[in-house]
Amino acid sequence: MKRILETIILATCLVLARWPMGALAQNAPAAAKVGEQIPSEDAVLKDFHSLGLIDGHVNIFRCACPVRDIAGAMATTQPTDANLAAAKARLQRLYDLGIRTDISFQSAVGDEAKPDESTRAIALEKAAAALVGLKFINDPIVNSGPHSLEDMTDAQVMTLLDTESTKILSSARDGGVVFHCSAGHDRTGIVAAYIRIKYEHWPVDQAIDEMRRLGHNWPKYSSNGGVSSWDEDHLKAIAKLLAAPPAAN
Repeated sequence: MKRILETIILATCLVLARWPMGALAQNAPAAAKVGEQIPSEDAVLKDFHSLGLIDGHVNIFRCACPVRDIAGAMATTQPTDANLAAAKARLQRLYDLGIRTDISFQSAVGDEAKPDESTRAIALEKAAAALVGLKFINDPIVNSGPHSLEDMTDAQVMTLLDTESTKILSSARDGGVVFHCSAGHDRTGIVAAYIRIKYEHWPVDQAIDEMRRLGHNWPKYSSNGGVSSWDEDHLKAIAKLLAAPPAAN
């Protein structure tokens, strides 16, 4: 009996050794590599990245909300002295890097009695920016749900992205600019990708690849089972619109 068992085990091992493991891998669902795969370029600021040379400017940056963790520990929109001091240090860090305009895409949700984290972050960042002399702009973008990137038309998204990119490049004439949402991955990602496509003439797939490497959570914002996000689908349609020849008069 022992010899029979040994023979069966040996035969099984030989079969497994010869089995094409690639076939097993093909049937297994691919794991989505979601989350920032490139480390932040700053030790203090999360998800901080330079966009490099764009339309003559080298002072355009993206990041996560610089006061996100501080606002997350607050109960209201009114910071304590310690909260404000910590937030001021973060915004001073931006100022010391040459940034003079801070654009937030966060959207306030909830009422004053029970503000959500984004509402608290917007209020805190605005107050801290004023203390260090940064121009703070809050242009809300909503990623999902009614009246958001999820249900907007391609043309509407293109108008939104064109407005924001124009504002970013215009502000860069007066000093460095940083733009962000909450995590700096999704709304930040689509704005950065639009800039890559329109001003640097990147292929849309290259811009989307950068979005994903810098943290875009495409499975979360997908209507096709995680194949692509609606952010990416908008960009593909917009790239075609940008490449189209102007209509004849």
